Amino acid sequence: MDIVIGAIVAAALVWFAVTAINAPGQREDPGVTVIMAGIGVAILGVALIVRVLRVLLAQAVARDGEAAQMQAELDEMI
Repeated sequence: MDIVIGAIVAAALVWFAVTAINAPGQREDPGVTVIMAGIGVAILGVALIVRVLRVLLAQAVARDGEAAQMQAELDEMI
């Protein structure tokens, strides 16, 4: 998953570079540059969402292991 997150961040950085290169040519219409920057922020948002989902999945797997261990201890007591 780290590779996927890194690839998304790299894509965002490339997008920001393209935006920076394109910005001087858009002096008459700066809205295009603002929209392109917004798309770059959205790409970073996707990377953040993937990261948060990865952390939540890791927590769920850990809790599942804890629940199985507690169930085993409960079964021993009964």
